[in-house]
Amino acid sequence: MKLTVAEYLSRRGLPADWRYASPFGRLAAETYRARYHREPRHAFRLINGRFRRVMAYRASEVHVLATAWDRYPRTNPAAAVPAPRRPSPHRTLARIDRELSAYVSGDAMRWQPTSELPARHP
Repeated sequence: MKLTVAEYLSRRGLPADWRYASPFGRLAAETYRARYHREPRHAFRLINGRFRRVMAYRASEVHVLATAWDRYPRTNPAAAVPAPRRPSPHRTLARIDRELSAYVSGDAMRWQPTSELPARHP
């Protein structure tokens, strides 16, 4: 007997039309490919009034779905990778002001032209 992602999710207590079933199924297929070095089998299921081809797993391959369950962030919050922390804009602006003040004097806006020749820049 072949087991699809929707059937597996309903066994785990989630609705078969769960919003994240498709990404979960892609992760399960990726896990299967990494383990067995071939594509998962297919089965036809009636979805929204049409027969559609979906990935299907044998009873001996259910461990692939269990591994995907453990790896998928929506089903296992511990598997979620935390987003990288970005510095707050206030701290970033303060740092930029500190760095610029080292290069620019405080009276830069009060420049007066002189009779000296301008310095040549390389």
